[in-house]
Amino acid sequence: MKKTWIELLHELPVDATLREFLTGHGLRMPEHFAWSDKPETTRALIEAVHTWPDVSVRDALTAKLRASVELGDSAGTHAMFQVATSHGAALTGLATCQSDMHRSFWLYVKHPELFERAGDVDHFEQQVAQAQQHELGVKKAPDTSEAALASLRKEVSAFYQREMQCGDRSKAYVFERSPGVYLLSVHVKDLPMVRLEFEGDELKRHVGNPNIHSVVEYSCLTGVTRSLVKGGARYHQMLLKAFAKHLLHVTLDAHRMLPPTLDLSALRFGFEVQQAIADGFSVLQVKSISLLSPDNQLKIECTAMASSEHRCVTDLLDEKLPGPLAENWLVTSAHINLHYAPQPGKTRAKVVTIEVTRKGRLNLHKFDAALQAQLEGYLVSLGILQKGQTLIAQESPSSDASDLQLAFAH
Repeated sequence: MKKTWIELLHELPVDATLREFLTGHGLRMPEHFAWSDKPETTRALIEAVHTWPDVSVRDALTAKLRASVELGDSAGTHAMFQVATSHGAALTGLATCQSDMHRSFWLYVKHPELFERAGDVDHFEQQVAQAQQHELGVKKAPDTSEAALASLRKEVSAFYQREMQCGDRSKAYVFERSPGVYLLSVHVKDLPMVRLEFEGDELKRHVGNPNIHSVVEYSCLTGVTRSLVKGGARYHQMLLKAFAKHLLHVTLDAHRMLPPTLDLSALRFGFEVQQAIADGFSVLQVKSISLLSPDNQLKIECTAMASSEHRCVTDLLDEKLPGPLAENWLVTSAHINLHYAPQPGKTRAKVVTIEVTRKGRLNLHKFDAALQAQLEGYLVSLGILQKGQTLIAQESPSSDASDLQLAFAH
């Protein structure tokens, strides 16, 4: 449940930023009001807002207050620090804030453009499980000039005007979110719609245009993209072609537009990765698996129960229902549990779960960069992932410069 504006004011410190926000929106306090960070000050401010006679202005302020803390969690903080990397003042300001919510509010007030960019990053991370991955085969830094972005916007707008009779206006920007990884964010004006809303004391119908938001994440080190676009394959293809044409200055071949598939057949024999044991995992278990019959008429999903004592579901299948494995049914998805040894004095051990599908959906984005590198390395060693199917390639210190150790970095 979303917090009320009163709860938000209780959590934000009474500092210069809050004073700037409130007075900038028209709140007038007594001339000698003490703007100190004390509970009684917060209560006085809440009372002043609550008794504001102009309902429309009060509603506008409280709505913006709620919007200002949308990035007030750990994921939002990660996004804010990413977009502030090249802005020294913003980076310093974020570091000195007292909490995630305070950071979100501070960036909203002080650097609204960076706040919007961080919101796009956070949106992508929240929805990345639905993103489609493509291997463009092009490894070059994108052209981030205004001319290149204007050309891209023009092509994207023309597509939406043909397909949906909307998109006469659009916004787009691209920035380097981490070394070698770029994020393109495109906002397109959707068809107008009427919403019935209160404006002050009056119930009115408002006309507005929703926002169609699309995102492309691209690595110039591997040529891999992940795109988040509403509308299906043609919309993904349109945006990727426009991105390649105007920002990479290349024309993509048709086969580059097909999302990759992963070969999960190695999981039919469990999860045998010696490096995982060396990294501190004590139990490697294929927890669940989905199998499709050769004639595509039957799909089964099997899960190892807790009573199996961490045995792989494939071992149980081979023992109790050997047909699908013996007949080489297609592995379409799997969940893999990697158990750490329990800490001294504890019985429960930490478990890391890898989710992977044949269509290339992975949950590695949920983990920090170091763990992502480990997990991805395991999948590469099994042949499930290839070197060209990852977002970032990093040189392995124990190999030649041409050998790559692959890792997602988010």
